[in-house]
Amino acid sequence: MKKTFSLILLVLISMTLIGCKNNNPVPIYGDVVFYIIGDLEQYITENEDYNDLGFVAKDNKADISEYVSVNNLVDNSTVGTYTISYTLDYQDKITTLTKTVHVLYLNAACDLIPGTNTLECYKNWSSYLHTVVTVKIYFNQYENINSLEVFDEMENIISLYHKLSDKYNTYDGFVNINTINNNPSSTIVITKELFDLIDFTLEHQKDVSNSFNASLGPVIEIWHDYRENCLTNQICEVPTMADLENASNYTNPKDVILDYENYTITMKENMSLDLGGVSKGYISKKLVEYLNTLPLDGYLINNGESNISIGGTHPTRENGLFLLAITDPTFALPYYATIYLSDGDQLITSGDYQQYYLVDDVLYHHIINNVTLMPERYFRSVSIIYNDPALGDLYSTAIFTMTIKDGQDFVNSIIGLEAIWYGMDGTIYYSDNFEDTYLDTLY
Repeated sequence: MKKTFSLILLVLISMTLIGCKNNNPVPIYGDVVFYIIGDLEQYITENEDYNDLGFVAKDNKADISEYVSVNNLVDNSTVGTYTISYTLDYQDKITTLTKTVHVLYLNAACDLIPGTNTLECYKNWSSYLHTVVTVKIYFNQYENINSLEVFDEMENIISLYHKLSDKYNTYDGFVNINTINNNPSSTIVITKELFDLIDFTLEHQKDVSNSFNASLGPVIEIWHDYRENCLTNQICEVPTMADLENASNYTNPKDVILDYENYTITMKENMSLDLGGVSKGYISKKLVEYLNTLPLDGYLINNGESNISIGGTHPTRENGLFLLAITDPTFALPYYATIYLSDGDQLITSGDYQQYYLVDDVLYHHIINNVTLMPERYFRSVSIIYNDPALGDLYSTAIFTMTIKDGQDFVNSIIGLEAIWYGMDGTIYYSDNFEDTYLDTLY
């Protein structure tokens, strides 16, 4: 009975030692002391020197370390979790203690937020989408996340959809919007990624009636050419309504035929697609979907200032919310409002202050009304908050072609959609719940 009790006690003490962090030198039996020096869980980064502090094994102060075998197999060049075992085989008794060593990725472009275990990692790209895409990701420094791999995968997504949605250039190995527009009446096989983007746009533009049309390419192209001629050659004119109306004869979205089985697209002659009002939001959605698969604490994606996506919580604010600024379209101030956003919120802005040109001091911007074929000027900018960046981008573009009253009615009719408008005279307008739900300060 004594022997059985001693064995049980030995097992209990050994288990306690394995789970103990302070490693107090408590005898495990008789006068035998056996414990690991230091913490039983250790973190190092790739290629960082690993120093095993070892163990203490004594019998009434006599060193018995010769009876201890160590399984110390830590490869500091390979990310992973390693278990080190120390086995004391002494006086016909075997006692094994273990510690765990985590080899973590050496995360680049990251800073440890003071007073926390959270890393903030930052990256930007300026070679895609004719804008700058920036991202910040936040995660516990002890999570095995490789920031370089995360940013590489994000760049792969951005690069892919940049090439697929480009209407001006072709790329080796890619069939894209430019390819389709150059051969509108041909039946063209496209990738599932491009097919899904076009299908998403055509399907959801029905939600905004005539306020968005991906087939408006012929009209948008005329406005683009006039804008470029002004900015490049200083020849600043407005297209004739006759030319715009002639181009509008080739803008019926029903003439875009998608084959869902073979992933093909066919249009009528002289037609062309323009996905500029939705593609950035769609790309943001793909980036969000990817980041949501990772054990991140939070993230912020800024896709050219006009599409901002929020995930998780902010690591340094008590409320966990992200504080964002909305650009002042007059540039009298850097921004005219600040708002709080939380997990899943998307901030999308459409305005007249980026892509535009002047004719006789009249501003003509790049967002064209599908019905009037003109760039309407009911207000300077509209910023919407929604939970879907792709659909939000389409909504934002469509709302910019509406009067403020029509836009408010549209926004208030959709659950979860809110908006703020900057009027032509600087007056600020809101949807029903914007102020109470999101607004921090109005400047």
